[in-house]
Amino acid sequence: MNEAIRSKKPKKMTEKRLQNIALYYCQRYVVSRGKLEDHLKNRVYREVKEDLLRKTMLDYIGTVVSTMVEFGYVNDKEAASAKLRGALRAGYSLDRSVYLARKKSMVAGCVVEGELDAALENTLDIADVNEIKNAGGDAKMALAALQKANRGPFRIGRIDDKTKRQDFAWLQRRGYRLEDIKTAMRMED
Repeated sequence: MNEAIRSKKPKKMTEKRLQNIALYYCQRYVVSRGKLEDHLKNRVYREVKEDLLRKTMLDYIGTVVSTMVEFGYVNDKEAASAKLRGALRAGYSLDRSVYLARKKSMVAGCVVEGELDAALENTLDIADVNEIKNAGGDAKMALAALQKANRGPFRIGRIDDKTKRQDFAWLQRRGYRLEDIKTAMRMED
């Protein structure tokens, strides 16, 4: 009976196991090079206690990541695009969406900005992307976010000062500027 309660002995970290961890992670998620390196480092630090083995495994991470890139499991552009589309669907402003995609996918800002046009077309169903990038585009995006979330002027229930403040704060947390929020909420100074 005590044998059933006893926990399993942790598996030893080997190069083969590190490759399997990377392969499983790449198959499960759309990952970038930086995100995979970070995940593997976290696993090594969490599971390996001996300093010599830890250093060996940390040195081997670069080889594993290069192998995954070579086989096409790791794609920085696709990872950035996926995070960017998710942020845009969640109702974030353009600047905040680019920031979140860059931070979460761990890629350079130029890669994320390169994927911005395609993400806007796919996510928001906008034919003219330049219309959103120009002045007043953030107000249109804020209005679309309010409509999608049934907030602001699109709220189904009663609208009072408390709900207006909540909706105002909701847009602020998504990175919209004061002028764009006022325009979207149809508020006066």
